[in-house]
Amino acid sequence: MFKEKLIILVTGLLLFFSCTAFAGENELFPASEFKVGYQGMYMYYDEPDVMHEKGVLNGGFGSWTGYFTEYNIMTSAELEGVLGSMRYDGQYSDGTKLKCDTDDYFISGRALVGMGFDYGKTGVTPYIGIGMRHWYDKIKATGGYERYINQYYMPIGVNVITHMDDGWSIGGTLEGDLLLTGNVKSKLSQVGSSYEDANNDQKFASGRGMRISAFIERDFDGYALGLEPYFRYWNFDKSKTDNVRYGGSNADVVEPKNRFYMSGVRLYVKF
Repeated sequence: MFKEKLIILVTGLLLFFSCTAFAGENELFPASEFKVGYQGMYMYYDEPDVMHEKGVLNGGFGSWTGYFTEYNIMTSAELEGVLGSMRYDGQYSDGTKLKCDTDDYFISGRALVGMGFDYGKTGVTPYIGIGMRHWYDKIKATGGYERYINQYYMPIGVNVITHMDDGWSIGGTLEGDLLLTGNVKSKLSQVGSSYEDANNDQKFASGRGMRISAFIERDFDGYALGLEPYFRYWNFDKSKTDNVRYGGSNADVVEPKNRFYMSGVRLYVKF
């Protein structure tokens, strides 16, 4: 119920600002701006002393940003998706070592509101919003199973852009993230008939993250080309327990403490 209320609130704010909008003339704060392009990501997922996965995922992203009213109110929406295979390095429940490949895809979406401040050739936009991240992970080995991770979080950050000479622009983003709620579903029933699926909930504020990125753009007639390297980090505490049938008896199953390291690059067209 909590996350549904947050989604309704942010959606209402977006609709309100869109309905009261009018086009501005400030080049730092355009009334409507689209980005679409390629995204490559190296992801390292770690459960300390248990297992880790690492590999390169590829995909794309799209975003829209608009600034409205004389106060440069900003609204933005973004969706990204990458997929591929990673390398699993861990162990079975009896301690036997396991190394294998995995199938993975990662989807993330976010909606933001903020306000732009004009400092000559530099624009600074603090923002807040709501985000969603979904990770599908399938361990491709005997005894392997699928996991579905869904998490909602609150991003708070700042965007900066500076227009330079000859059509070049540079800038970046610095952001902190707070987990609102999450759920990890492990399809343990795929291991065998004596196992039951586990659903582990994650508590509010039991996850924290950050992201940092920088970009450089070259403006042409009616569009721009951009390059944006980035780094993201997440740290999640141990989840709530779920009591399930596990190998013929009842057991408490938890999602262990874990960390994400995600770095990559975006190549995009802006228009």
